[in-house]
Amino acid sequence: MEIFWQADHPMAQTEVVSTCVDRKWKERSIFSMLNSLMEKGVLKEVGFVRSGKTYARTFEPALSHAEYLAEVIVEQLPADQFPELLAALLKRVEITPAIQKELRTAVRENGQ
Repeated sequence: MEIFWQADHPMAQTEVVSTCVDRKWKERSIFSMLNSLMEKGVLKEVGFVRSGKTYARTFEPALSHAEYLAEVIVEQLPADQFPELLAALLKRVEITPAIQKELRTAVRENGQ
């Protein structure tokens, strides 16, 4: 998914393979990998591009990296520990006035 999150455009299977220079998987397994990521809801098919004599599907993330990490955390951490998690994150990140403003907006918009 890192490849898709870093890309600024939808990518076809062949481009994914050529981008993954340090891959630890076989080139033949890309089809299964892409389908698995789509089944998990983190990748979506968005179109087609010409690839030789045929067309290839193009893909892009269905979730941002932050949204994905939020899903992982929600699955792993009880809700009553969210304040502790947020406090731990705030200790490790330089909080600029712009980030403070975004955090206040997020709390206001999502508060219940």
